[in-house]
Amino acid sequence: MRRAILASPNTIDWEDLPAPTPAPGEVIVRVRAALTCGTDLKTYRRGHPKLAFGPFGHEASGDVVAVGEGVRSVRPGEAVMWVQTAPCGSCARCAAGDENLCEHITDDMALGAYADYIRLPAKVVARNLFAKPQGLGYIEAAFLEPFSCVVHGWNVLRRANARTPIPHELAIIGAGVIGLLHLVYAKHAGITTTVFARDDRRRDLAARLGAASMVVADFDSLPPERAASFPAVIECAGTSESWQEAVRLAAPGGRVLAFSGLPKGTHVPLDATRVHYDELAILGSFHFTPDDVREARDLLVTGVVPARDLISGVLPLASLSHAFEMLDHRAGHKYALIPEPAQAQWI
Repeated sequence: MRRAILASPNTIDWEDLPAPTPAPGEVIVRVRAALTCGTDLKTYRRGHPKLAFGPFGHEASGDVVAVGEGVRSVRPGEAVMWVQTAPCGSCARCAAGDENLCEHITDDMALGAYADYIRLPAKVVARNLFAKPQGLGYIEAAFLEPFSCVVHGWNVLRRANARTPIPHELAIIGAGVIGLLHLVYAKHAGITTTVFARDDRRRDLAARLGAASMVVADFDSLPPERAASFPAVIECAGTSESWQEAVRLAAPGGRVLAFSGLPKGTHVPLDATRVHYDELAILGSFHFTPDDVREARDLLVTGVVPARDLISGVLPLASLSHAFEMLDHRAGHKYALIPEPAQAQWI
C-alpha cells in the first residue's frame, strides 16, 4: 500500500508499506474516497497542536477488507463510513456526559486516510463505524466527520435556550465548507438564514444552497439595521474580527456559536456591555459525541448534504500535493481524492 505522510509544513511524502492486518477489535478498510478539510489545510501550512506530523487525512469512506477478532458489526466486502475518534467512556469527562471532551479523545485516532488502506482502532469500530447504504456515494459518505461537527454545534445551540431550542432566523459568518454545512442544516430545519461572506462565488453558492439573503462581509460598513438583529449567529470565518462581529450581530437575548477555532493564545476583545446588558450567550463548540455522529449519519443517508456542490474537484490520490497547493492558494475549497486503480470520478 501507499500512504501519504505530512513530513513537515508544506511537505507531503509517500511511503510504501505492507497492507495492514487487524488486531482484535480493529477493522482494515480499502479507502474509496478521502476528502481534504480545513483542519488538514491548517496542519499542512503550519502544523497542529493536537495532530502530529505523520499519517495524514481523516475524512474518508471505503470497503472493509479484514476484521479483527471479536468484530461482529461489519464484514469483509461491506461498504462503511466512520469518524476518526471515539471517546474512552471511562474518564471524568465521559462520566459527566461530555464525551466530545473525553480526556483521551485524540488517543489512537484513525489518521492516514490519504492512503490505499486505513486501520480503524477498536474504539472507533465499537462506537463510530457504520454501514454505508448503497444509495449513498463514497464521497457523500466521507462527509460524516465534518457534518458530525456541525450537528454537535447545533446541539450546543439548542441547549442554550430551552424555550426556543431552534431560532426562527440566524446569521452565518463565513461561507467555507463548514459555513455551508451549517447553512444546509439550517435549511433542513426550516430556518431563515443570512450568510455573510467576502467571496462572490461563495455567496452565489450559499444562495443556491438556500440562504435567504447574502451580505458582503465588510463589517466596517455593516448596515445599521443588521446590527443586534439575529436571534442566533454562527461564526465560521475563523478570525478575531469575525468573533467580534458575531457578538455585534446578535439580538438581545441571542446566542453566538463561536464554531471556528483560533490559534492558541488568541485573545478577542468583546463588547462586554452588549454581552452583559443584552444577556448574550457566547457558546463554544468542539468535536462531536457518538450521538452527534449517529444524527449526522442519519441525515446524510436522507440526502440532506448536497456533497456535489461542496466539492471543488475529484482527483486521483497521487495528486494530493497538488490539491493542497491549490487550497493554499484559495483555488477551490474541498477536494475528493480517489485511490488508484479507481478512476478520478464520482463514485
